[in-house]
Amino acid sequence: MRNIFLLLSLLVSNAALAASFDCTKAKSPQEKAICASPELSAADKKIADAYKAALITATADKKEAVRVGQRAWLHVVADRCLIPGLEPSAALPECLLGYYQTRIQELNLLSGSNHDAFITRFIMLTWPDKSGEGSDLEEIPGYGTMKATWPQSTNNTAEWQAWNQAIEAATQRLASLGGDISPTGEWLEKWAADGDFEVYASVGLVSEELVTASVGIDGMGHGAAHPSEDGFEFNWLLKQKRELHPEDIFRKESQWEQTIEVRCSKELKEADADGLYDDWEKALPKVVLESRNWQLTGEGLTINFPEYTVAPRVTPVAPVTIPWTTLKPLLNPGFAIPKKKTDAPS
Repeated sequence: MRNIFLLLSLLVSNAALAASFDCTKAKSPQEKAICASPELSAADKKIADAYKAALITATADKKEAVRVGQRAWLHVVADRCLIPGLEPSAALPECLLGYYQTRIQELNLLSGSNHDAFITRFIMLTWPDKSGEGSDLEEIPGYGTMKATWPQSTNNTAEWQAWNQAIEAATQRLASLGGDISPTGEWLEKWAADGDFEVYASVGLVSEELVTASVGIDGMGHGAAHPSEDGFEFNWLLKQKRELHPEDIFRKESQWEQTIEVRCSKELKEADADGLYDDWEKALPKVVLESRNWQLTGEGLTINFPEYTVAPRVTPVAPVTIPWTTLKPLLNPGFAIPKKKTDAPS
């Protein structure tokens, strides 16, 4: 919690030197890392300026949403980059810079001429621990924890409100760890039982037709032998108000499945045949057919391989990307190849 307040002070304090604070008074690992890196120091100043600009330009009904989104971002950075008691390391500046650059883009969208952008929601769930074993990630002795962050559009149209509900429900699906989903859309404290987990969703590509996002969870169950991870791609057709299906992209008679399977099989064999399951080729068609394993970018279609599908956890498999130029003969005439640049919702 102390780290969160320290980061907050960086964002709201008056600019001094290159950073948004006086580097002669830097004490914490993150403050020292910022002051030691010209690139990170400049990013810190840009964050402070962009946050102020977003608050100034936000309409009265959206100012609190901007503040909530900023607090949520601070929680994410504190959890992912800052380890209490450790001195700055080579990994800390790199971690901070990645989150700072992304946040600058988000805040610039909020303060630009198009105010229909994204904010970040955050919630933390706690539940009494019944296992009695705890984990290496345990934050509250005797309790399990679940931290969740997910994006929400500030656009009030019916299409974007439907997306808001859908992306939150998708995040909850992972947070429940296969348990009960609240019919009223509530976040249930019991999802935090017997573990310490983070569940998150992040927006990828945005166009008038398509919104993509990645949803993931990682953490450790109390008493577990190793951390666990899971996730999927959430590809949403905005106007249809539903998730994307394979037939939205490919012509049924095009035999697209075989084309993608052959491409994936070739690259997997070339990359790491020794790390694959003996019968991995039997599992490949199911992976290819599941659109939640598809990541759509401006360059092409990327196939992700979840843990334990074609290889064990200890030998993770790199995704395979197939360019749109290769897939173009197979595409449905009504499918528009995604733009390379992420735009704000309109």
